[in-house]
Amino acid sequence: MGRHRMVLVWSVIAALCSAAMIALPGSETVPYHIAWAAFALCFGLEQWSPRSTWVGLGVFTFVTGAILVYRVMTDVLEWQETTEIPLMLLLMALMIWHVRRRQQALSDLTVNAARERADSTMRELLTLRTSHEMRSPLMISRGYLEMLMDRTPPGEDHADLQVVDEELARLTRVCERLVRSMRVGSDLEVTEVELDSVLHQTAERWSAVAQRSWKVESSALTLQCSSERLRACLDTLIENALRYTAHDDDTVLLYARPMRGAIAIGVADSGRGFTTDMLRSAAGQDLPSSVLDGVRDDLSQTGLGLSLVRDVATRRGGWVQLGVSAWGGADVAMILPVRPAVPALPVARPTTVIAPEAAEQVSFWRSGVRREPDTGTGARSA
Repeated sequence: MGRHRMVLVWSVIAALCSAAMIALPGSETVPYHIAWAAFALCFGLEQWSPRSTWVGLGVFTFVTGAILVYRVMTDVLEWQETTEIPLMLLLMALMIWHVRRRQQALSDLTVNAARERADSTMRELLTLRTSHEMRSPLMISRGYLEMLMDRTPPGEDHADLQVVDEELARLTRVCERLVRSMRVGSDLEVTEVELDSVLHQTAERWSAVAQRSWKVESSALTLQCSSERLRACLDTLIENALRYTAHDDDTVLLYARPMRGAIAIGVADSGRGFTTDMLRSAAGQDLPSSVLDGVRDDLSQTGLGLSLVRDVATRRGGWVQLGVSAWGGADVAMILPVRPAVPALPVARPTTVIAPEAAEQVSFWRSGVRREPDTGTGARSA
């Protein structure tokens, strides 16, 4: 019964208006049009079945038409008033056709959206499962390979084994990045995160993996966010920094710096740094899906790195900033608003690219590029 509430409401209104037409000779057109207006309102508020629609229209048209014809025959109304009967029926039929088209389009859109969500979920599960399944064989293969390398004397065979080990390590990193990207894209718990603690824990964890001069710069800052997602972004930035710092005495700095209404969380290193051409290549990417994809060089890998970090920052209403560290290397930071904001469409926050010594700044938006004078050099991709 609840499904046809508007049908019942209009049926009552139509009956009352028909009675008013009988009781008010000479004023029939007022309740007549009120009933039709009520039909348009009720039909738009609820999806009627075709049977209810056309039966209701037919009965009301017949009853009110008979009343109008009777008034004309008794010289109460002019014959021109009877033209209201087919005209109002035609008007309502056109309205019904358009509403049906809208309802069908909305239904198709809902079905397609549900199907797309299901397909996307299946793709993510497949990617995540495949990544996890690949990691175990890769770890076993690397273990056996290390045993072979220990037994093989230095020479051509040992060099070949080193090449295989490097490729397996690269595959392992790809799997880890895929898992990390799945984790970042999922809905995670949001809590009050102490940034100083997260940065120190991350630096300590990575110091056991890579021999570098690890530094942490932060104060007693807190941010309402997902600690898991923040760690995934830091891991990605650190991976990039390690790839471009080959020496054990190279510096990798993790920092969290307060800004006006935001916090800059990033990683700086003493590696090769960015070239001006690479920064301009990044600035030339106008579409959101390809932002930062142009920052590539001979050490670039899957392209998931800065794109993943960019996605996390823009979800919060922030952006990514590329610059030069105090040692001449790269400085990549996420600028995260203290209060999360939904980014606007197509012109959102900029991704700011600061070239060496801050002599060139290229702030590029999702549509439109602003450039300033060009000086400085570098040699690093993200």
